[in-house]
Amino acid sequence: MNLEELKYILSESVEELPGWDSHEKLSPPYREKYDIEMIKRTNPRVASVMILLFENELGDIEFPVTMRVSYDGAHSNQFSLPGGQFEETDISLDLTAVRETVEELGVFDEDIEVIKQLTEIFIPPSNFLVYPFIAIHHGQPNFVPDEAEVEYVIPLDLEAFLDAEPESFIKEFSGHKVDIPGYNIGDEEYIWGATAMILEEFKDVIKYHLNN
Repeated sequence: MNLEELKYILSESVEELPGWDSHEKLSPPYREKYDIEMIKRTNPRVASVMILLFENELGDIEFPVTMRVSYDGAHSNQFSLPGGQFEETDISLDLTAVRETVEELGVFDEDIEVIKQLTEIFIPPSNFLVYPFIAIHHGQPNFVPDEAEVEYVIPLDLEAFLDAEPESFIKEFSGHKVDIPGYNIGDEEYIWGATAMILEEFKDVIKYHLNN
């Protein structure tokens, strides 16, 4: 499967996105299902993130995840998808994802084509309602990460990710050890939380199209 074939697959409509059915599989044990419509009425902060698909020099499809820099916040030193908070000048949520991806990864907006939106997800610790988008990057990107926001970038192989099984690892919160589901991407580094939940729906959507 090449990038154009994947674009065609993902551009096809589905009756309903899996949403919580996917999110729940990678949800931390302390997390509950939230009523998104109710959350919207409370005026949460709004953000967008992007799964940016591209072909590497070997023709394999990859997408980047970023390690956030250390800061005084709920998501310091966590793996995330490029993205950030909606601004009024963005006009639309997909443009938020594009703008933030350009800022964080040093790519060019004219090379990015948004092809699909996934299910929004609420992140209680930071009070963000996040809208994920899938996009393709035309041509091989040269990542120049913003040092103020990104510690480093790891491109993940799509085929390997589709074949990967979630693992559990122990994480400590306020002195309590909790068993958390996530994806080990090497050297005991895990994608977990909202990012893993978003990527699980992404995986399920692709597998649905490939099997139907």
